[in-house]
Amino acid sequence: MNNLSDMIWIEWRKAMRSRMPLWTALGSLFMPLGIAFLIFVARNSDISQKLGLISAKANLIAYAATDWPAYLGLTGVIIAAAGFLLFVIIISWVFGREFSDGTVKDLLAVPVPRSSILAAKFLVVAVWAAGLSLIILIAGLITGAVMQLPGGSIGVALQGSVIVAITGFLVIVVVLPFAFFASVGRGYLLPIGVAFLTLIMTNILALAGWGEYFPWAVPGLLAQGKSALTLVSYLIVFLTGMAGVIATYLWWKYADQNR
Repeated sequence: MNNLSDMIWIEWRKAMRSRMPLWTALGSLFMPLGIAFLIFVARNSDISQKLGLISAKANLIAYAATDWPAYLGLTGVIIAAAGFLLFVIIISWVFGREFSDGTVKDLLAVPVPRSSILAAKFLVVAVWAAGLSLIILIAGLITGAVMQLPGGSIGVALQGSVIVAITGFLVIVVVLPFAFFASVGRGYLLPIGVAFLTLIMTNILALAGWGEYFPWAVPGLLAQGKSALTLVSYLIVFLTGMAGVIATYLWWKYADQNR
């Protein structure tokens, strides 16, 4: 247990010294603030007429977020899509940097079980991503209050916040397999490339009506509330995350770390 706590401390120190938590936190703030800006543009016709294409996008966003329930649902969609990419960057950095910096051999030479090393990395990623989800939610609640959206109440805010929180949790789970891609690819490019391919497949399968069986589509469907997700959908998400963790552990244990 001491090994695990020590490794968690080391992983967190690595992150803090790189200032990655700061940059990702700023990046997460741009999501709700960007949505708030587009809604502001859509509400002000004088500004809207001057912005062309941005105005068209602003009108679409404003149409999708006409009241508090719809706005909170949109916040969940942001986490399911843009948050997904942000979380992939985080897990790719936590695992891939050991290979790009050439420190993986030194790390594996430490007299600590590899399971503790990986558990520390996964825990840091989970806490980091959960913190960013909380930032997005809080910023969304504040901007929604500033814009004085209709249909708001404590009950609506709590219910919407719970959906957003569950969405964020599901996204964290489906991001776990990207640790395996970062390890196999020995860096950042492979997991990020797979992430974009995953988003394309998510949109295609969701439009085809099979999204509830595709783990990376489940968080977005939950946030939108357009699909009656079953226990099978959540089980698929859980199994996907576990498969990613197990595959990553087996690769770190048995792969030839020759560089």
